Amino acid sequence: MHQMVKGANVGLSALSENTGSVLVSLRWASPTGEGDADVSVLLLGADGKVRSDADFYFYNNPVAPDGSVQLLGKTPTAQGSEDRIGFDLTAIPDGVERIVVAASRYEGTFGELEDVQVGLADAAGEDLLRFAVDDAGPVRALLFGELYRRAGEWKFRAVGQGYDTGLAGLATDFGVDIDDDAGEAGTEPQDAAEPQEAAEPQEAPVPAPPAGQVAEQAVGRPVRRPAALGAVPSPGGRRRTPGRGRRRPPGPVPPRRRSRCRKRRRSRWRRTSRGGRPASSRSRRSRATASGRCGPRRCCCR
Repeated sequence: MHQMVKGANVGLSALSENTGSVLVSLRWASPTGEGDADVSVLLLGADGKVRSDADFYFYNNPVAPDGSVQLLGKTPTAQGSEDRIGFDLTAIPDGVERIVVAASRYEGTFGELEDVQVGLADAAGEDLLRFAVDDAGPVRALLFGELYRRAGEWKFRAVGQGYDTGLAGLATDFGVDIDDDAGEAGTEPQDAAEPQEAAEPQEAPVPAPPAGQVAEQAVGRPVRRPAALGAVPSPGGRRRTPGRGRRRPPGPVPPRRRSRCRKRRRSRWRRTSRGGRPASSRSRRSRATASGRCGPRRCCCR
C-alpha cells in the first residue's frame, strides 16, 4: 500500500489495473467517544467551481442520478468504523476535472480527533494508498484529498487543508450557493402554540314564524299556536285529540215528557176519574178521529 504525505500525488493506474471504480474511506477517532463528522463531495469543472449546486453531494444529497457518486455511510472495521464513498470514474461527466473529498463537524473541531486519515481501494477491495492528516488544527471542515484528470488518467492528491468557516465556507469557495438565511430560519425554534379558550356554547336560533303568522300578528289577529303534543291530525285535516269520538257510557234515563195536547190530557182524566181503567191508545185514537177532535196527524201542539 502506498503511503502519502501532504501535497503528494500519484496516478491510480500505477497502483492497480482495476481502477474504473474506486472506494474512498475517511477515518477518525474521538478520545471522548462524542462528536462525529459529515462527509461531502464536490465535482468541479475546469474553472475550479461546481457546474451547479447539484454537483454538491452531502447527507441531504447522497447519490448522483447517474450513479457516479454514492455516499455509503459508516461501515464497521477492525479499527472501529469509517465513512465510505463509492466512485464510478467511468461515469463521471466529461466536464468534471476534479473531485474534492471533504468532511465537516457541526460541533467541535478536527484538532480534537485522533487518527484522521483517508484511504483508497480499487474495485476488488484492495487498499491502494493511505494519507494520514497529522496537523488538522482547530478547523471545522477538512479537505482530505482530491481525484483529478491529467492526460486522460485519474490521479489522487493528498491535500489536508482546513477551513475555519466549516462546511458553508468550504462549499462557498467552490461556487456552491449557500442560503444562510433560509438555514437559520429553518433552525429557529417555533413558539409553542398557546392554548385556545373553549368557545362558549351558543344558543340555538329561534326559528322565524311562517309568513302567514307574521301577517296575522301585524293586523292584530290571534296567532295560531301549535297543537298540543297529544293532538293527532285526522285525514280530513281536522285535529283530533285522543279521547274524542268515543261513545260515552249511558247515563240516567230522563223522565217521560208529558203530552202538550190539552185535549188528550183532559179526555184521559175524564175516563180515569169515572172509575174505569184508561182506554188503550188504539181506542183513544179511533175515538178522537171519529169525533173530529185532535188526532195523531192533526195534533194541536204541532
